[in-house]
Amino acid sequence: MARADFISLMPCSNASRSVFGFVIVAFVSTMAMLSPARAGEGWTPLHLESFISAIGPGDVEGPPMDVSWCDLDGSAVNSGFCPTGRAWRLDPGDRIVARLTPNPGCGRVRVWIYAASLDAAGAWMRLGPAGPCGPDDGATVGVPAVNGTCLDLMVEHEVPPNGSLEWMIVNPGPSVLLIDELFVEGEDCADPEVHSCCETGGPGCEDDQLRDCVCAADPYCCEVAWDAVCVQAVGETGCGDCGMDCPAGLATDFGTVYIPGGACAALPDFFVSCEGTGPYLSISGGCAGTDDAALRFGGGFPWSTIETRCLDFSHASSARLRCVVSVSPGVPGPVFEAMVGQAPPIQLGRVPVSASGACREVQIDLAPLVGVNDVRIRIGSGSSVADGTRLDDLVIELDPPHGPCESGGVVVDDPAIGQCTCGVDEYCCSVAWDELCITIATLICEADCPSIPTCGTEGSCEVAHDGPGCADVECCSRVCAADPYCCVVAWDHPCVVISESTCGGPNPDLNGDGVVDGGDLGLLLAGWGSRDPALDLDGDGNVGGGDLGLLLAAWG
Repeated sequence: MARADFISLMPCSNASRSVFGFVIVAFVSTMAMLSPARAGEGWTPLHLESFISAIGPGDVEGPPMDVSWCDLDGSAVNSGFCPTGRAWRLDPGDRIVARLTPNPGCGRVRVWIYAASLDAAGAWMRLGPAGPCGPDDGATVGVPAVNGTCLDLMVEHEVPPNGSLEWMIVNPGPSVLLIDELFVEGEDCADPEVHSCCETGGPGCEDDQLRDCVCAADPYCCEVAWDAVCVQAVGETGCGDCGMDCPAGLATDFGTVYIPGGACAALPDFFVSCEGTGPYLSISGGCAGTDDAALRFGGGFPWSTIETRCLDFSHASSARLRCVVSVSPGVPGPVFEAMVGQAPPIQLGRVPVSASGACREVQIDLAPLVGVNDVRIRIGSGSSVADGTRLDDLVIELDPPHGPCESGGVVVDDPAIGQCTCGVDEYCCSVAWDELCITIATLICEADCPSIPTCGTEGSCEVAHDGPGCADVECCSRVCAADPYCCVVAWDHPCVVISESTCGGPNPDLNGDGVVDGGDLGLLLAGWGSRDPALDLDGDGNVGGGDLGLLLAAWG
């Protein structure tokens, strides 16, 4: 930019800046298919429970089958006999009971289970008509004690008129019993109503090509149910488009009343997934009050977690998350992560342990997500302590207004300074408000910023160079106060001259009247050819043309 253009504050663009993209590498995991030995001809897979969760299996709503656990003794352990990962341990006296309600039309149901024990000779399992919690009669199979050998056991029963059965396994002892891979299938089950691939329902969907594409990435969608995760995967995997527009931002105060059933059920427009225990809505404790609900995290591990619907950051230049959080003293605070497609979570921040349980404001910079579409924010409790954390007033905002002395998006909270700054460099209002914009706002547009960002950069104040500013912060600030060009465009020769006169070098104001003019020129000419150090501005040992050039450069 020419100095004349700069001085007249003609609008300019800063085309030399680089905008760095954000690269996401997606990883697609696969899940083992059900064993062919367990999938009989004419039988339809209805449910698979692998006891992966440390807090035990959860209830499932079909199709193709509803599963609810009315009794769940025991605990999750690493399998010691059957090589299937985690397993469920039943100590002597323990039992578990599940109510199974398959799709209408299933004639019979059978349940397969892996079981192993050193000496649980009295253990047995039963499948029969549903009772209060445990079938009183039905098909019963004993669990032999075979010194830890992993057994593949099956029990079968017809579906009663009310459509519900109960499966139960009991370990009277004397040894521990391990079970794993509970697999339920039904015979002559009516096919569930065919549904769109953009709707939840039974396994699979009406578009065969799209269904196969999604299920290659997530077999659950074709084996168990086509749930909300499968619908979202249609777009995430590139298999199709369900037209799920992702909003640019999100804000909720979680309402004012308690709503049972968990936060995801209460606020489906904001949240698509809840894991672990809860989270729930609460009107007591921490950030919640009797007339203001807040999010309450449950205890246990995996952590109580909630995940937002997809959000669109593709057109943002900055973004942030704000909320208020209360955490019990000594308990780690919640963890904030971003989920982008099938890539691993991106940790954005967490609330540290505090000695106070007071409700505190939290703000997290979402800069790593700028330019990315289809982002979900996941918030985890951060600890296994039940009811240890409450969260309220969640706001995810794009390009939030900020002060003219702060880097950020293109919107500043002082319109006059913003308009003035963008008149010099439109980049500040079209791409981002960076340090150069702060410099312009400070030196030209009367923003009261504590420092000039381009001062303290590389480059000697005594040598001309291409970039703005110089290394000596104090000298740089003085020079740029006199000539903003030096901190906005380039540190050229006039900037060097000013630095020499204002930063401790020779002063062209020879008569000390505060201005370089004819009086100073007269003194210089009177000493022409001498070695007077007061007149030797360039320090070459002689008063001559070099000194005259410096004086004229500082004229006025």
